[in-house]
Amino acid sequence: MIAVAARQRGVAVMIAMLVVALGTVIAVDLMWNASLDQRRTASALAADQGLLYLQGAEAWAGEILRQDQVDSIDSDHLGESWAIELPPMPVDGGAISGRVEDLQGRFNLNNLVTPQGEEDQIARRQFERLLESLELDPTFAGVVVDWLDPDGDTGFPFGAEDAAYFSFDPPYRTSNTAITSSSELLAMSGFDLESYRVLAPYVTALPSGTSLNVNTAPAVLLASLSDDIDMARGAALIEERGGADFPDISTSFAGDVEPDVLRRIDGVSQYFLLTATVAIGTNQFTMYSVLQRDNSGIVRAIFRSLGVL
Repeated sequence: MIAVAARQRGVAVMIAMLVVALGTVIAVDLMWNASLDQRRTASALAADQGLLYLQGAEAWAGEILRQDQVDSIDSDHLGESWAIELPPMPVDGGAISGRVEDLQGRFNLNNLVTPQGEEDQIARRQFERLLESLELDPTFAGVVVDWLDPDGDTGFPFGAEDAAYFSFDPPYRTSNTAITSSSELLAMSGFDLESYRVLAPYVTALPSGTSLNVNTAPAVLLASLSDDIDMARGAALIEERGGADFPDISTSFAGDVEPDVLRRIDGVSQYFLLTATVAIGTNQFTMYSVLQRDNSGIVRAIFRSLGVL
C-alpha cells in the first residue's frame, strides 16, 4: 500500500508540473501576442501620424512655391526660399525635415520623343553628351528612345525593342509610351544599378516638352547643351549666375548653343520635387512628391511615393 501511495503521489506531482508548465506556456504566448498587438497598434498610429505630417509638409512646400510665384514670376533660382533645405524640426513624438528641388534643372527623359511619337534629335544629342560627361555609354540613348517611342522598330545601330526583352527572365515588353519615373531606366536593356546611381541625380520624368531651367541646372547639364560647352565652361557659367539667376539667358548662352537649343532653355520652372522625412519614435517615413505649379501659382501634387522614388 505504501508503494502504491508513493506512486500516486509521484503521478500527482508530475500532473501538477505539467499543468504549471502548460499554464506558463499559455501565459507567455498571451503576453507575446499582446506585445505584438501593442507594437502593431503603435506602428499603425505612428504611420497615420507620420502621413499627416508629410501631407502638412507638402502643403507647406506648396505655399512656399505659391508665394515664390507672387514674389518673382520671371525667375526661379537656387537663392530663393524654396531652395533652402528645412532642417529637422520637432513635432509631437519626433521630428520632420524636408527639401524642395527643381526638377526642370534636370534632363527630362520624356523629351527624347516628341508628343507626336517621333525621336527628338536635339534632345537625344543632349542626352548623349550628358552620358559622356558622366562616363556612361552614350549609345544607351538609343535604348531609351526605343523604350519611349510608340513603334516596334529597333533603332539603328543602337536600340532595343520587344525582341531584346523577351529573352529576359521574366520576359516583358517595352513601354512604348512616356515614363512616370526615372527609375524605369533600370528595366531597360544594358542599364544596371551602378549606372543608374550615377545618372539619377541629373534626370527626371516629366511631360514631354519641358524646358531646362539653367538657373538651377548643375554644370554637367549646362555642358550637355552643346559640344562647345565643356565642364570648365559649364563651371564658368555656374560662377556667372552665382547664387541667383542669369540676368539675360540669351546673352549668356547665345555664343555657346545653337538657336534651336536656346529656345529650349529658360529661367522659370513648373515642376518641383519635395522630399520629406518624418521620424516618430523608432519609425521613419519618407515621401517623395512631384509638385506642379501653374501660371496662376496654384500648386498640386501630380505624383507621390512613400519610401522609394
